[in-house]
Formats: sequence, structure tokens, C-alpha cells
Amino acid sequence: MQSQLKILFVDDHVGLRDGMKEMLKSKNPDFDFVCASDYETALEALKNNPDFLIAILDLNLDGKSGLEIIPEIKKINSSISIMIYTMFNDVLHVQNVLLNGVQGYVTKDATIDEVALAITTISKGNSYYNKAATEIMQSLLTNKGRAHDITNDLSYLFDNYKELSAKEREIFILLSQNMEIIDIARKLGKSEKTVINQRTAVYSKLDIKDRHDLLEKAKLLGLIYDK
Repeated sequence: MQSQLKILFVDDHVGLRDGMKEMLKSKNPDFDFVCASDYETALEALKNNPDFLIAILDLNLDGKSGLEIIPEIKKINSSISIMIYTMFNDVLHVQNVLLNGVQGYVTKDATIDEVALAITTISKGNSYYNKAATEIMQSLLTNKGRAHDITNDLSYLFDNYKELSAKEREIFILLSQNMEIIDIARKLGKSEKTVINQRTAVYSKLDIKDRHDLLEKAKLLGLIYDK
């Protein structure tokens, strides 16, 4: 008898999520789901149970990016695998997901059989990307060496985003949430001067001109969404 595969399923569309959970369990009774609709509930579940092998995340959670939670998940459970389950299947989102080192990317138009296959594949230590995402990945690799245009080439933005340190990414995300310097300093337990210096580094590396430009680039990177 196989041991159960413990899965954290994070999606704020409760009806869709619960329906998927039941259909997936009918495909494989060893799938053991714990569901969450928001960041706080998901992180609390992880803290209370170290046995999760996979976290399935939607990219858009109540107007926020599901990618924001990945570093927090990894802090709690460094060995957990991440699978993105989303309606988005375009270059922007696939490339941004790749930057975050997730193990799977499946769109919500996939069949139950494909989603079950993705979960099983990832549980064995492999990666699974659906056909469209794989084609985008291949295209990105093919075009990797081409010249960048700072104003028109979105890959330039992604390349520079990868160069941000973990602390600088954290500052960038908090700034994109319209947090003020003093509030960020309090949240992170840093001095305002340190936060200002890190903000300056972020603005320089991403060629950010002002707050509006910061928000636009955060949207392009899939870190925030219009509600």
C-alpha cells in the first residue's frame, strides 16, 4: 500500500478548487489535500504540518501574485515542490514562473488526467510543464542570445529582475504594494536608511523612474495584478 501524498492546494476560487480536489482524489486515492484560500491560511498549514510534498498555487490570489508566497513557503519547508495552476499561459507569466524555480506549470483548461499526471510526476522529483508552457520555454531558450531593447524587450526586465538579491526583491514587492519606507522598515526590522539604500539599488537595476513606473514593472513581472 502506497503512503499518502500530502498536497497543499492554494486557490481562492473555492468551488473550482474543491471540485478539482474531489476529481483528483477519484483518480488517485493517495492524494491527500489540505486547502487554503489565502496566504495566511496556507502558511499556517505549512507550519502545522511538515509532511507536505507539493504546494499547488494559483498565480492570482485576491488580486495578489501567488509568486509572492513562494519564498515564505520555502522558508518553512525547503524541500517542498511548487506547482503553478493558473488560467495564464503567456510568455510573461511562464518566464516569471521560471525565475522562481517552480517544478510545475499547468493551466486550468487542462484535463483532470493531465493535472493528476503533473502531480504524480512532480512527486517523483521531476518537473512538469504543459504543452503551451513548454513551447514558450523552448522559444525563450532559442532567443536567449538576442540583443535587448530596454524599452521594448520585456526579457531585459526579467534578466535584470534575476540580478536582484533576495532582500532587494523583498523590498521591490513591498514597494509595489504601496508600502511607505517607514512601514517597510518596521515590517523588516531594518533602519529607514537601509531600506532607502535598497530601494535605490532596485530602482537602478530595474531602470525605474518613479512610483508609477515601479508599479507598471511589477505588473509586467506578474508580482501584482489589477483587481
